[in-house]
Amino acid sequence: MNNKIYKLVLASVFCALVFTLTWVSFPAPAIGNVNMGDCMVILCACILGGPYAVAAAALGAALCDLASAYAIYAPGTLVIKALMVLVILLMRKFVFKKDNLLSVIIPGACAEVMMIVGYFAYEALVLGYGFGAIANAPFNAIQGGIGLIAASLLYSVLKKAGILKVITENRNR
Repeated sequence: MNNKIYKLVLASVFCALVFTLTWVSFPAPAIGNVNMGDCMVILCACILGGPYAVAAAALGAALCDLASAYAIYAPGTLVIKALMVLVILLMRKFVFKKDNLLSVIIPGACAEVMMIVGYFAYEALVLGYGFGAIANAPFNAIQGGIGLIAASLLYSVLKKAGILKVITENRNR
């Protein structure tokens, strides 16, 4: 099997998963709606890796913004989600030598902090909300925390089931 085609197909699947799990949201008391998009962004970085992961996560999330009522956020989302994946990829490459749960949780947490800061900066500077943008930071933190917990749990299940091994072996051929 051609490695580039396999990675492209896997990236397409992750792009669709990021889009879909960002689109589908669940009501959460006192904070509005929560989605699992960041869960897939983290998993995309950890499972797919490389430039394919950056493109898949960023495009999936930005396309969801374009398809929904949040089109004004699409440019920011494209950059922020790409940076999230880069944070995870760099930390997993240079800080974490072993592929274990900590190599998902800690880089994922750093990526979520980057997401909170990124959306604050985008809303404050680009959208012109100024310091009023800080009002969304707690909601972004909750969203990111839920995504990180879900990604960690799903990563553990996929690893225990042997699915990660199959994906990465085929990806590295």
